[in-house]
Amino acid sequence: MRARTTAAVVIAGAVMVLTAGCNFISPQTTTEIYDASDGVNTTVGDIEVRNAIVFTENGDEASLSVVVINNGSSAADVKFQYQALGSTETAVIPVAANGETDRGTQGGQKQTILNGIGKQPGSLLTVFIQSGTDTGKKLNVPVLDGSLSQYATLLPSPSPSTGTIATSEPRSTEPTETETTPAG
Repeated sequence: MRARTTAAVVIAGAVMVLTAGCNFISPQTTTEIYDASDGVNTTVGDIEVRNAIVFTENGDEASLSVVVINNGSSAADVKFQYQALGSTETAVIPVAANGETDRGTQGGQKQTILNGIGKQPGSLLTVFIQSGTDTGKKLNVPVLDGSLSQYATLLPSPSPSTGTIATSEPRSTEPTETETTPAG
Protein backbone atom coordinates (compact mmCIF):
# COMPACT_ATOMS: atom_id res chain seq x y z
CA MET A 1 0.00 0.00 0.00
CA ARG A 2 2.80 2.33 0.89
CA ALA A 3 4.59 1.62 -2.39
CA ARG A 4 1.44 2.40 -4.33
CA THR A 5 0.97 5.77 -2.56
CA THR A 6 4.62 6.66 -3.09
CA ALA A 7 4.40 5.75 -6.78
CA ALA A 8 1.24 7.87 -7.19
CA VAL A 9 2.92 10.87 -5.54
CA VAL A 10 6.05 10.44 -7.69
CA ILE A 11 3.98 10.16 -10.89
CA ALA A 12 1.85 13.18 -9.93
CA GLY A 13 5.00 15.19 -9.22
CA ALA A 14 6.56 14.15 -12.53
CA VAL A 15 3.42 15.13 -14.45
CA MET A 16 3.40 18.55 -12.74
CA VAL A 17 7.06 19.17 -13.48
CA LEU A 18 6.77 18.05 -17.10
CA THR A 19 3.64 20.09 -17.85
CA ALA A 20 4.98 23.20 -16.09
CA GLY A 21 8.51 22.82 -17.47
CA CYS A 22 7.81 25.10 -20.42
CA ASN A 23 7.46 28.04 -18.07
CA PHE A 24 10.95 27.47 -16.74
CA ILE A 25 12.74 27.50 -20.11
CA SER A 26 10.56 29.71 -22.33
CA PRO A 27 11.33 33.43 -22.51
CA GLN A 28 8.58 35.70 -21.23
CA THR A 29 7.26 37.69 -24.16
CA THR A 30 5.73 40.25 -21.82
CA THR A 31 9.25 41.43 -20.95
CA GLU A 32 10.14 42.09 -24.61
CA ILE A 33 10.06 45.74 -25.74
CA TYR A 34 8.42 46.20 -29.14
CA ASP A 35 6.74 48.85 -31.27
CA ALA A 36 3.03 48.33 -30.71
CA SER A 37 1.97 50.38 -33.73
CA ASP A 38 2.97 50.70 -37.39
CA GLY A 39 5.62 53.27 -36.49
CA VAL A 40 9.05 52.88 -34.89
CA ASN A 41 10.68 54.35 -31.77
CA THR A 42 14.14 55.39 -30.63
CA THR A 43 15.84 57.52 -27.99
CA VAL A 44 18.70 59.98 -28.59
CA GLY A 45 19.96 61.43 -25.32
CA ASP A 46 17.03 63.23 -23.67
CA ILE A 47 14.95 63.01 -26.86
CA GLU A 48 12.40 60.24 -27.37
CA VAL A 49 11.08 59.67 -30.90
CA ARG A 50 7.78 57.79 -30.83
CA ASN A 51 5.70 56.14 -33.55
CA ALA A 52 7.61 57.60 -36.52
CA ILE A 53 5.90 56.85 -39.86
CA VAL A 54 6.29 58.46 -43.29
CA PHE A 55 3.17 58.88 -45.45
CA THR A 56 3.31 59.42 -49.21
CA GLU A 57 1.07 59.07 -52.26
CA ASN A 58 3.70 59.28 -54.99
CA GLY A 59 6.99 58.23 -53.37
CA ASP A 60 8.37 61.75 -53.67
CA GLU A 61 6.75 64.16 -51.22
CA ALA A 62 5.99 62.69 -47.80
CA SER A 63 4.66 63.70 -44.40
CA LEU A 64 6.57 62.61 -41.29
CA SER A 65 4.13 61.57 -38.58
CA VAL A 66 5.93 61.51 -35.23
CA VAL A 67 5.77 62.43 -31.55
CA VAL A 68 9.01 63.92 -30.20
CA ILE A 69 9.43 64.13 -26.42
CA ASN A 70 12.16 66.21 -24.78
CA ASN A 71 13.01 65.01 -21.27
CA GLY A 72 15.80 67.59 -20.98
CA SER A 73 15.81 70.90 -19.11
CA SER A 74 16.48 73.00 -22.23
CA ALA A 75 14.76 73.33 -25.60
CA ALA A 76 16.08 71.19 -28.45
CA ASP A 77 16.06 71.18 -32.24
CA VAL A 78 15.73 67.58 -33.36
CA LYS A 79 17.14 66.94 -36.85
CA PHE A 80 15.77 64.24 -39.12
CA GLN A 81 18.27 63.62 -41.97
CA TYR A 82 17.39 61.45 -44.95
CA GLN A 83 18.76 60.74 -48.41
CA ALA A 84 16.70 62.56 -51.00
CA LEU A 85 17.14 62.15 -54.71
CA GLY A 86 20.64 63.51 -55.24
CA SER A 87 21.30 65.09 -51.81
CA THR A 88 20.91 64.77 -48.06
CA GLU A 89 17.95 66.70 -46.68
CA THR A 90 17.24 67.69 -43.08
CA ALA A 91 13.92 68.47 -41.43
CA VAL A 92 14.08 70.14 -38.02
CA ILE A 93 11.45 69.79 -35.30
CA PRO A 94 11.83 72.11 -32.28
CA VAL A 95 10.78 70.73 -28.88
CA ALA A 96 10.42 72.76 -25.68
CA ALA A 97 12.24 71.78 -22.49
CA ASN A 98 10.35 68.97 -20.76
CA GLY A 99 7.88 69.17 -23.64
CA GLU A 100 6.35 67.25 -26.49
CA THR A 101 5.80 68.07 -30.16
CA ASP A 102 3.39 66.11 -32.35
CA ARG A 103 3.71 66.36 -36.11
CA GLY A 104 1.22 64.94 -38.58
CA THR A 105 -0.33 62.51 -36.11
CA GLN A 106 -3.86 63.80 -36.72
CA GLY A 107 -5.56 65.21 -39.80
CA GLY A 108 -5.20 69.00 -40.06
CA GLN A 109 -2.26 69.07 -37.64
CA LYS A 110 1.05 70.78 -38.44
CA GLN A 111 3.09 68.60 -40.80
CA THR A 112 6.77 68.07 -41.44
CA ILE A 113 7.17 67.54 -45.18
CA LEU A 114 10.03 65.45 -46.55
CA ASN A 115 10.75 66.13 -50.22
CA GLY A 116 12.33 63.76 -52.73
CA ILE A 117 12.33 60.64 -50.55
CA GLY A 118 12.30 58.30 -53.56
CA LYS A 119 10.54 55.55 -51.57
CA GLN A 120 7.28 53.83 -52.39
CA PRO A 121 4.71 52.74 -49.79
CA GLY A 122 5.74 49.44 -48.25
CA SER A 123 9.45 50.33 -48.11
CA LEU A 124 11.63 51.79 -45.38
CA LEU A 125 13.20 55.26 -45.29
CA THR A 126 16.47 55.43 -43.34
CA VAL A 127 16.43 58.55 -41.17
CA PHE A 128 19.36 59.76 -39.06
CA ILE A 129 18.10 61.47 -35.90
CA GLN A 130 20.36 63.99 -34.14
CA SER A 131 19.90 66.43 -31.28
CA GLY A 132 22.57 68.70 -29.80
CA THR A 133 25.85 66.93 -29.16
CA ASP A 134 24.27 63.53 -28.38
CA THR A 135 25.28 60.62 -30.59
CA GLY A 136 22.66 60.32 -33.31
CA LYS A 137 20.89 57.14 -34.40
CA LYS A 138 19.71 55.66 -37.67
CA LEU A 139 16.08 54.60 -37.75
CA ASN A 140 14.36 52.66 -40.54
CA VAL A 141 10.98 54.39 -40.77
CA PRO A 142 8.09 52.62 -42.54
CA VAL A 143 6.69 54.35 -45.63
CA LEU A 144 2.90 54.00 -45.89
CA ASP A 145 0.13 55.44 -48.05
CA GLY A 146 -3.40 56.61 -47.29
CA SER A 147 -5.16 53.43 -48.43
CA LEU A 148 -6.25 52.65 -44.85
CA SER A 149 -8.99 55.01 -43.69
CA GLN A 150 -7.16 55.90 -40.45
CA TYR A 151 -4.18 57.14 -42.50
CA ALA A 152 -6.04 58.99 -45.27
CA THR A 153 -5.81 62.37 -43.50
CA LEU A 154 -2.09 62.00 -42.71
CA LEU A 155 -0.83 62.30 -46.30
CA PRO A 156 1.11 65.46 -47.24
CA SER A 157 -1.21 68.41 -47.44
CA PRO A 158 -0.65 71.08 -50.12
CA SER A 159 -2.08 73.75 -47.82
CA PRO A 160 0.50 76.38 -46.78
CA SER A 161 -1.22 76.59 -43.37
CA THR A 162 0.11 73.16 -42.37
CA GLY A 163 3.41 74.57 -41.11
CA THR A 164 5.63 72.66 -43.49
CA ILE A 165 9.22 72.41 -42.33
CA ALA A 166 11.96 71.15 -44.61
CA THR A 167 15.46 72.51 -44.95
CA SER A 168 18.30 71.37 -47.10
CA GLU A 169 21.75 70.80 -45.68
CA PRO A 170 23.95 69.01 -48.23
CA ARG A 171 26.56 66.67 -46.80
CA SER A 172 29.51 65.00 -48.40
CA THR A 173 29.15 61.75 -46.43
CA GLU A 174 26.35 59.46 -45.28
CA PRO A 175 25.39 59.96 -41.61
CA THR A 176 26.75 57.28 -39.29
CA GLU A 177 25.65 55.98 -35.90
CA THR A 178 28.88 57.20 -34.29
CA GLU A 179 28.46 60.79 -35.43
CA THR A 180 28.43 63.14 -32.44
CA THR A 181 27.96 66.60 -33.94
CA PRO A 182 24.96 67.85 -35.87
CA ALA A 183 25.35 68.07 -39.62
CA GLY A 184 25.48 71.48 -41.15
